[in-house]
Amino acid sequence: MTLYLYFAKRFFGAFVRVFAVLSLLIFVLETLENIRGLSKNGVDFAQSSILAVFSTPALVLQAMPIIVMLAGLTFCVGLARSNEFVVTRAVGVAALRAMMAPALTAFALGLATILFLNPLAAVFTTYHDELRKEYTNVQRGAVSFGGDGFWLRQKDEVGHTVIHAQSANSRGTSLREATALRFDGNGQLVQRLFSRTAILRQDEWVFTNGKKWSTGRRWVNPEQNAEQFEILRFKTDITPAQILDGYPKPETVAIWNKLETIEAIGDAGFSTLPHRIHLNIELARPLMLMAMMIIGAAFTLQTARMGNMGVSVFIALICGFSLYFLQNLAMTLGEAGEIPVFAAAWAPPLAALLFAVGLFLRFEDG
Repeated sequence: MTLYLYFAKRFFGAFVRVFAVLSLLIFVLETLENIRGLSKNGVDFAQSSILAVFSTPALVLQAMPIIVMLAGLTFCVGLARSNEFVVTRAVGVAALRAMMAPALTAFALGLATILFLNPLAAVFTTYHDELRKEYTNVQRGAVSFGGDGFWLRQKDEVGHTVIHAQSANSRGTSLREATALRFDGNGQLVQRLFSRTAILRQDEWVFTNGKKWSTGRRWVNPEQNAEQFEILRFKTDITPAQILDGYPKPETVAIWNKLETIEAIGDAGFSTLPHRIHLNIELARPLMLMAMMIIGAAFTLQTARMGNMGVSVFIALICGFSLYFLQNLAMTLGEAGEIPVFAAAWAPPLAALLFAVGLFLRFEDG
């Protein structure tokens, strides 16, 4: 048991070092990218650094498989240099059994990533988007999404209009149970429209078979002057793309709120596929991290001779990066609906784990 704890501590120490170095590197690169891309908007070094602070957790979360793989390589190269692994096998401890403690440590790191780093990255990403809009003087989106449906706001010639709808179609061109509140330049409500279906065409809204209330005079009951209409049109600068972008992005929703958000998005009439893919990928992360750790061990522990160590490390890096990009490819295909959710989220980690264990048994025990 002491040996396994020793290996687990060695691997965790390597992980902490690699995590710190890569996190700092990501922060520096993100700061430089902000300076380069946002300097034309008047964003200075301090503001670029603040933006980098809030964007770094999400980037580190994406890079966690690579971080664990590099930590596994660092740990295993250290064992090979000191011949500790050779001595361990000489006393009768099987190679796969000796690597069980570091592999379980990688699995535990995956659980910690789900429980702590994922919610932190979601909150920080939301703050990053808000600060970026504030620093660059970009107006906030005209569409907001909530549990009660969509809220849209647009400017008119004499005021503005707020539109609420319970749901929309998958293309963002039709709203159901739509209510439009029209305000004058002083912010006073002057008209209310209701329609079972509101269609968004090029530069205009088309409300069909609805009802109109005029509320210009406070002492008049609006219901007395209500009018039925078949078709009512008015100009708009809202596009279907803005409506589709109204609901939260998968990376801005903490894992605790995933199911609630998926249900709300489904009720609003939109595809929940990106959020379901993101949820399953997060749940499969511990398996992916365990596989990445074993891949590093499979190549770097097969020999204690340092002459072949450079080639082994290079091959391990190629395999690790290939599996990482394979997972990203599967996620892209899953979000496009080309492959099922299970295949997109769980097939790459399971395949990577089986591949890593097979390599380890082939190189070390067979």
